[in-house]
Amino acid sequence: MARIHGITEEEATPEVRELFQRQRSIFGEVLNTTPIFALRPTIMAGSIALAAGIDASGLIGPSLKYLVYTKTAWINGCPF
Repeated sequence: MARIHGITEEEATPEVRELFQRQRSIFGEVLNTTPIFALRPTIMAGSIALAAGIDASGLIGPSLKYLVYTKTAWINGCPF
């Protein structure tokens, strides 16, 4: 059980709700860290910028990126 409880969809700002929906469409669920990061908008913005920078670099291909997602989820016991 998490020690820090993130925001719920009802508590979220419109921008965070949009992010929740985008993650559901891509991953099937909201990523575990998103509700936590959303507690502090500057941290959430930094996290999004980091992910966008990694994607824009082109150094990690799409197939490898999804293998990394899958392996990370498996290591963490994540059900999706």
